[in-house]
Amino acid sequence: MRATVNGLGLAYTDEGKGLPVVFVHGFPLQRGAWQKQIAALRSSYRVIAPDLRGLGESDSGSGPATMAQFAEDIHGLLQQISREPVVLIGHSMGGYVALAFARQFPKMLRGLALVATKAGNDTPEGAAGRRATADKVKTEGSKVVVDAMTPKMLATSNADARLVEQVRALMAPSKPQGVIAALLGMAERPDSTAMLAGITCPTLVITGADDTVIPPAESEKLAKAIPGAQLAVIPQAGHLVAYEKPDEFNRIVTKWLDGLKTAR
Repeated sequence: MRATVNGLGLAYTDEGKGLPVVFVHGFPLQRGAWQKQIAALRSSYRVIAPDLRGLGESDSGSGPATMAQFAEDIHGLLQQISREPVVLIGHSMGGYVALAFARQFPKMLRGLALVATKAGNDTPEGAAGRRATADKVKTEGSKVVVDAMTPKMLATSNADARLVEQVRALMAPSKPQGVIAALLGMAERPDSTAMLAGITCPTLVITGADDTVIPPAESEKLAKAIPGAQLAVIPQAGHLVAYEKPDEFNRIVTKWLDGLKTAR
């Protein structure tokens, strides 16, 4: 499906009925990263998964794609297809976007799940590294990022070559303009730590025990700072925890979502 939001064509998946659950993918991925969750949840929930601007099948904008802009795109899409409050599940960069959404549109949140992400902003060195990578993508293309990120997505103990190739395929279509925009947007994102104590919707934090991109300690900080948040650590899972360990991930998320439905 496609919709025009904030002047750009956004591709998205919208399947099932019931409580709307919106999945926000990480960098430099696409909505296909959530395919194992969509298949598992669409019989009980309305599952919505957009491709963020510049990534997957969505159009690219101009300039940096800030986390606030990504959040505004999701809100604009929801205003067209589902005006009721949603459960927002964001992975990695998608978690940064989810926190921006919580800051900008708190009344639209029925629940929040933060997956393999963190609240803090980049260090000056980290931001400089992202900008340097963006410059490299300008001259060498998105393969620079795909090659660097692929080995980091799964647990180092995972020797499944087929799964590695699947992960690469989820990133390979990324357009250079979109990758550059996301890198620059992440480099300038604000620190969200101060807002965590003000999050009032039910919150679930999930991480892979072997995540080397955003270590589990960051998820522990999130869970401690957000009132009433639940923390789940999935063993033998790396950064792309929902794709690598879908059965465990889906069990945790389904149990949490069922609790939200009961509490309505």
